[in-house]
Amino acid sequence: MVDLLALAHDRGCEAELASVLAGDLAANQLPDIVAMRERFAPDPAALPEVTVHLTPLSSYEELLSDDEGDLS
Repeated sequence: MVDLLALAHDRGCEAELASVLAGDLAANQLPDIVAMRERFAPDPAALPEVTVHLTPLSSYEELLSDDEGDLS
């Protein structure tokens, strides 16, 4: 039950999931969470490509050493 609630929230598919669950209840079947996750999974082709540029840790050290003790 918690998995279904989380799925509905995470994927934003509350209404469609409710419809599928109503069909399962009408057929006297338990919902298949694995099938639900596959059905409501995002399309990998529609996901944006994200590039992350990491800052060297030495940059943070410079920030700390510049204002050492000055909290204003």
